[in-house]
Amino acid sequence: MVTGTVYFAKANQVTLDQYAASVGTPGSPDYHHFLSVDQFHARFVNHANASAAVTQWVQQAGMQILSQDTESIVVSTTVAKVEQTLNIKIDRFRHQGRVDLSPTSPPQYPGNVGDYVASVTGLTTSSPVNQPPVPKAGKNSRSGAGSAGLLHPHAATAGGTLACSSYFGQNPATSYPPAPGQSSTPPMAVCGYNPSQLRRAYGVEASGLTGKGVTIAIVDAYASPTIVSDLAVYDRQAGLPPVQLQQVVPASFDSRATASDAAGWYGEETLDIEAAHTIAPDAKIIYYAARSPDGADLEAPLHTVVEQHSADIVSGSWGMDENAGDQANLAAETQIFEQGAAEGITFDFSTGDNGDFTAGDNPTSAPTVNEPADNPWATAVGGTTLGIGPNGEYQWETGWGEKALPLRNGAWDTTAGTFAGAGGGGTSRVFPQPPYQQGIVPDSLARAVNSAQPGRVLPDVSMLADSTTGFLVGMSSGTISSRPSSDGNGVQFVESGTSFGVSTIGGTSLASPLFAGMEALAEEASGSALGFADPVLYKLYNTPQFHDVLPAPQALGHEPFQVTGDRNGNPVLMVGDVDTSLRTTQGFDDVTGIGSPAPSFLTWFRDHPNGN
Repeated sequence: MVTGTVYFAKANQVTLDQYAASVGTPGSPDYHHFLSVDQFHARFVNHANASAAVTQWVQQAGMQILSQDTESIVVSTTVAKVEQTLNIKIDRFRHQGRVDLSPTSPPQYPGNVGDYVASVTGLTTSSPVNQPPVPKAGKNSRSGAGSAGLLHPHAATAGGTLACSSYFGQNPATSYPPAPGQSSTPPMAVCGYNPSQLRRAYGVEASGLTGKGVTIAIVDAYASPTIVSDLAVYDRQAGLPPVQLQQVVPASFDSRATASDAAGWYGEETLDIEAAHTIAPDAKIIYYAARSPDGADLEAPLHTVVEQHSADIVSGSWGMDENAGDQANLAAETQIFEQGAAEGITFDFSTGDNGDFTAGDNPTSAPTVNEPADNPWATAVGGTTLGIGPNGEYQWETGWGEKALPLRNGAWDTTAGTFAGAGGGGTSRVFPQPPYQQGIVPDSLARAVNSAQPGRVLPDVSMLADSTTGFLVGMSSGTISSRPSSDGNGVQFVESGTSFGVSTIGGTSLASPLFAGMEALAEEASGSALGFADPVLYKLYNTPQFHDVLPAPQALGHEPFQVTGDRNGNPVLMVGDVDTSLRTTQGFDDVTGIGSPAPSFLTWFRDHPNGN
């Protein structure tokens, strides 16, 4: 049995493309003239009889209709019926320990149906598309059982050796040699920044803004059974107000899901919610749990958001190589994001933690980028390494990309460095360059994969992602088991023997909800939705509203070096700002985009209601 979604085609797609662009572009007569859901459907109608024709078609094919709305129809059927109805062959592939489905040719539609279909998702299942948040390994990890003060770390010692710093550079690694090419002692890695440190560094505390009246949607797979109690403990320890959390959870999860699958996403969910809540503590957060990490299942909540206009800002900390998934998902996402643009909904997605994808787990043979961050109707959020001072002050920021050097014969071995994570970026092979990037993105980047046709370049913006200057996240862990769901359509998960702990986590999974929180503050200040933000963000390029994230930042004088421990507790030197083929440069670059938001970003929309 498989589940698929058929998205209806618009009668005039060009008109929707034009409005989605103009409503977010300063100087346009449509700028920020957002539509309600009903106004959207009345103005951008589907092909006449599309719903009736598609409904009749799937019913005649013996498919079960699970749900239907103005824009789509969700059906359940067998693989055999799909092959017969769409005249395709679906094969099974073993990949990364599980069996996935994928058609070997594009679907074929009857002559009286094809014009009504924009895309069909669910024909391809894929290996989980989340990028697990990057934890800090070894002796610098912090964990506990809920004792007070866990979110206010202090420099710890282990066997007489300094273990970590509460702010960047606090504790020199005096028992270790200097970094290559340096004469001074490198610092021990940061224990993890707490919410207060991040709020001060990014100008949130001084702004007085809290995100009140704004709703942020977080979309991930599965649902942590301890999220409510974890947030209560976390907020109390961090001095944050209780989170306003609403959960939208399906009756069951995909029957292929395992306990380890769910556990990995529990950390993602917790990180995303706590990061957004840290920056915008009074914003309402709606957590949407997808039935599985397959692209089609993750898109379903995004579609729900635009059909119900249930949130102002959406953050997704997941993705996959844009060439590896079902291309029908790209069309479905574009349709969802354009509807969101028309309604004034902002979409943010992380760019991934493997640089240009040629390093890390399952490296690709050629550079590629993360989707859906590659979609020109969404904001792609990349990663940085952040230096925060003893009083929470912003000191410097550079592109996130790390190489770990082992200690051998009393020196750091530069010949044995290993890739340790990096912010994603680069040039899309799928999407052409959007107008808002023209004249800002260097031609050498835009034409990196096709000299004749400039492409969409990622990221657009960036925020903290490096786990060696990471974020303290609190959550429970325990024994997870699955059981058949009461509806008979999948599984449910239960967790026992839980204990609360705090650890340091990074990744662009952190950067995306942090930026969503910053946008929530900007929306609160302005009193109106930001909507499709990219045209305005690029208008703010090279202005005080964004930090130009530079290599070897002036306040540091060189690339960041930190000493930490590997998973076995052995010392390693983390060499910063090393990111596959991607490079941090002055101005726009493919590691940090236009840069990271400065404090004045928070009030720019208030002070410029017309976008000019």
